[in-house]
Amino acid sequence: MQENNITSGNTSSNKVMMWVAIAEAVVIIALLINMYSTKQHTNELINQIEAGVVEKDSLNHEMELIVKSYDELKINNDTLSAQLEQNRAEVVQLMEQLKKTKAANRDSLKKYKAQIETMRSIMRSFVVQIDSLNTKNQELIAENDRLTGKLDNATRENRKLTGEKDSLQGRVKQAETLKAVGIKLTALNDRDKETNRVLKAQKFVINFTIAENEMTAKGSRDIYIRLAKPNGDILMNESSSFFNYQGKEIAYSAKKSVNYDGKAQSATVYVISREVLNPGEYSADIFMDGRKIGTGISNLD
Repeated sequence: MQENNITSGNTSSNKVMMWVAIAEAVVIIALLINMYSTKQHTNELINQIEAGVVEKDSLNHEMELIVKSYDELKINNDTLSAQLEQNRAEVVQLMEQLKKTKAANRDSLKKYKAQIETMRSIMRSFVVQIDSLNTKNQELIAENDRLTGKLDNATRENRKLTGEKDSLQGRVKQAETLKAVGIKLTALNDRDKETNRVLKAQKFVINFTIAENEMTAKGSRDIYIRLAKPNGDILMNESSSFFNYQGKEIAYSAKKSVNYDGKAQSATVYVISREVLNPGEYSADIFMDGRKIGTGISNLD
């Protein structure tokens, strides 16, 4: 009887221990399940953060490329340049904001990605505009070069024609220029006789012929004589004055008017001396129509 009681007590004790063991096993299993779940959640968070870091770095790199693209765009257009600079500043500002954003904030990263797509689209628009402007600019440069080439050709042609005209005018002027030939400068004494003695010379006579020239205009002409003494001074008297030669007023010793008809015509001009003369070479330059047409020389002892 007593043995049966002992056996019954042992059985009850074993059941309790069994349930305790089961309870402990359940708790352990629950803890293991919770630990596994927590680890899974932690791994997911770590994966999300790592993915966020990668995406954030990628977004930052894309922004850097956009900024670099803005730096490489060059355009000679003040308005477009100002727009480029403004958009570049906006990208730089967005990069600063991205640096302050946590990698785990996926919603913010999505917004940055959308903004980058918008900025990239704006960049492409600028590239198209600049390419279009550069193309037009190249066309304008080509057109300008073409017009410049035409202008250069026209200028060269004009210079050629001007040169030919000037040459022709020069030949015409040369053909129109009168010449004095057969020039003889002689000193005369008080009886109008030729002399080569300076002490007896009272005046000079210049005889010459105006050569035939059918090219020059016909009509009244003035002849001017400049008689130079041995020292180079011009012999002057009460009939002397000044005339214009090559834009300057110069003295003349004597003047005579003739009516020239294009045929060879003889002329005689007298120069009276009112001063004491010195021995040496005397020269008489003859001027007509603003040009020197001949020179006569005489020596007095």
